Amino acid sequence: MDLNTLLQRAQSLTKEKDECELPGVERTLQQVLQATEELHRRVTQTGTKEIQAQILLGSKGIDLPKLNQKLETLSAGKTFEPLDVAGADTDVCTFLKNERENAILSVIEDTNKNISDSVSKQKWANLISSWNEEKTRLLDALIGPSQNFIDLQRLPDQTILNPECHPLSCLDKMGLLYAQELCQYNALVLKGGSRPNLVQKYAQLTNTFGDARLTDMWTLLSCVTQVSEVHQGDPIKSRQQRPEFVLNAKLYLEQRYRVYINSLVTVASDADSYQLVRAYVSRCFSGQQAIGLVDTAGGKPLWPLIYYSLRCGAVETAVEFLREAGPSYEEFAQLIADRNGGVVNSKIESQLKLQYANKIRNSTDAYKKAVYCILLGCDANEVHGEVAKTIDDFIWIRLAMLHPGDSTGYGQLQSLIIDTYGEKYFNASQQPHLYFQALALTGQFEAAIEFLARSDANRVHAVHMAIGLHELSMLGGVRSVSQPLLTIDISDPTPLRRLNLARLIRLYVHRFEAMDTAEALHYYYTLRNLHDPKGRNMFLTCVCSLVVDSGVLDTSIFDLIFGHRQKGSVNGEELLGGLFGQFSCADFDTHTMAGLVADELVERGNFEMAVRLYEIAGNLNLALKYISILLAQVVQEPPVEGTLRARLSLEAPRFSARLTARSTDIEPKIYVSFTLLRDLLTFFDNYHEGKSKAALQQLQRIPNIIPNSTEDVATCLANVRQLSGDVIKVIPDVMVAAMDLTLTEYNQLKPKTTSNSSIQQQRPNELRERAKAIANMSATMPYCPTNQRLLQLELQMQ
Repeated sequence: MDLNTLLQRAQSLTKEKDECELPGVERTLQQVLQATEELHRRVTQTGTKEIQAQILLGSKGIDLPKLNQKLETLSAGKTFEPLDVAGADTDVCTFLKNERENAILSVIEDTNKNISDSVSKQKWANLISSWNEEKTRLLDALIGPSQNFIDLQRLPDQTILNPECHPLSCLDKMGLLYAQELCQYNALVLKGGSRPNLVQKYAQLTNTFGDARLTDMWTLLSCVTQVSEVHQGDPIKSRQQRPEFVLNAKLYLEQRYRVYINSLVTVASDADSYQLVRAYVSRCFSGQQAIGLVDTAGGKPLWPLIYYSLRCGAVETAVEFLREAGPSYEEFAQLIADRNGGVVNSKIESQLKLQYANKIRNSTDAYKKAVYCILLGCDANEVHGEVAKTIDDFIWIRLAMLHPGDSTGYGQLQSLIIDTYGEKYFNASQQPHLYFQALALTGQFEAAIEFLARSDANRVHAVHMAIGLHELSMLGGVRSVSQPLLTIDISDPTPLRRLNLARLIRLYVHRFEAMDTAEALHYYYTLRNLHDPKGRNMFLTCVCSLVVDSGVLDTSIFDLIFGHRQKGSVNGEELLGGLFGQFSCADFDTHTMAGLVADELVERGNFEMAVRLYEIAGNLNLALKYISILLAQVVQEPPVEGTLRARLSLEAPRFSARLTARSTDIEPKIYVSFTLLRDLLTFFDNYHEGKSKAALQQLQRIPNIIPNSTEDVATCLANVRQLSGDVIKVIPDVMVAAMDLTLTEYNQLKPKTTSNSSIQQQRPNELRERAKAIANMSATMPYCPTNQRLLQLELQMQ
């Protein structure tokens, strides 16, 4: 742009300005600068948002600065303050208004005060309750393994129990009925008789529950699993290869649809399929509803007659309708008849497929297209939405299109249900029965059961469905019981899953195994053919966990499962009762179970209960080994009622009585350790009770344990070195007790030996010799914590 052009534009603007009615404004550069600085200051103080707000409100005719000034003049300080008392010259209306507002304010103030007081009371009540719980926890923590319980003096309370009152069960009514059915089934299995179909037994049981949807689920499972011969191979692989599961699912849907049609139309009770289907088609297709349908038979649309005949499973009726329509449909009738008889006519199929591709695919009759696709397998991905109005219809069409042994097509249908559509499509959280039926109809039992097991309401049904299928050898199990509840094995056909039955049952039984132990054992018995990662039978493993986790000092569960001891003719005792006895077989019995639980208790350090169970298992060797370990820990303690030592004092004589008949089966070292500790138990009993003479006599009966002279020290040391380590730890306490008894006898004889006759000095000299020998022995032993104490006692006898 040149200067001339710029000058012309400037002159034009000046001329337009002169013609404008507004007065001209002339500012110097200084005034422009001041205005700019003022505008900049206002922008930085108020902010961009406030300026935008002023522009917005200004466009609506609102002056924001004036509005701010009016708001600032308002004061909320006296909103909830009491109003001033009206003066004498106040009129009646003003006075009443004043009193009304004062009354409202007083109510608000009283309410705030009451709320504050209530909150304060609740806060302190909560603090006091929390502190009481904390005090109880602290008091409980003071009770340690020393058994020195806090003695809280309480008056004896008299409790009267109703003799007819039974312990409460943790199973609800429905769970108890399931458990009773399982117990009856296990009883038949244990007797070795023929096994009933447990799935059918449960299906019959659920008819009494009054839940139609639950009954439908069990009926479906019962129908689909009616297989004539169960293969012994992998259930997952055999299920994909056997056509019975597809045929049974299809048959279930056909029978169900026949019942549905029967409920809609009015026909005679003895009406056949021909009359039933014809009446249903007449009801559904009249007037405009028949638009687009081609071909008729007896005045009714032909292909709906064919479709609904097949949908009800009435193949002969479909053939009858086709032949009634005329000879032009004879090939199609022959195809249906051959299919029903298991014959494949490739020539007719090829001709009809060609006819479908050329004409039928674009037909306006949706039922004709659906029948062609069902019988010929055309357009496998077609949804047939005009015909298949429900999930059952859709699944039936897909199942009907499968040829026998078509594992690939079967797998694609399974993937379509669980992967393509999935839980969201079926609204599974709100309609669990619908999603379960879709999975079960397509042979995905494991995924269906795992889905039901997620909710508390359906878990009990899922567990028993899994048990029933497992007993029929139709449940796909995991490779290891330590795997998750539902897993995918890379070697399995897609998209089948595997269910961890052991994990499912243990999660279910855990909540009631303590109260309903008998029922819990029957549930665990269903796992008898499974093994844990260590190779142990899962039935034994679960029962072992039940016993061990019940409590280390709870003997009631031991008596309930293994029975109680009663004196008999075999080894002095025999077991009576016991829930586990009913499950005894060639693979395991009560003795095997007792030994397994004892091994687990030993790993957890509970030797006391392990001793009892090793005795039940007939392993007296290990029973004596661990009772010797326990005796070595407490034999030197004073006898106190209720302690471990007191309990062992009752067990030791009983084991001694059993040793008389089985001493040849016991390892010599274990036998020596037990007999020595048993004798030392008697010695310390006499010692703590103050029976010095009896204690010394008992000590003399134990050979080569405490020396009487310095010549015996070497012999006693050699004998002690041959003992087990647990017994050697007791020897220092025995020496202290022996030294104390020697000192006591020496002090008793000292006043009587005032003369220096050799006869009177003989016994004190023997006692001093014994004390010296004991001190020398303690000094010679590698580790003797009582050495200093023994030296002090010896010095008192000098």
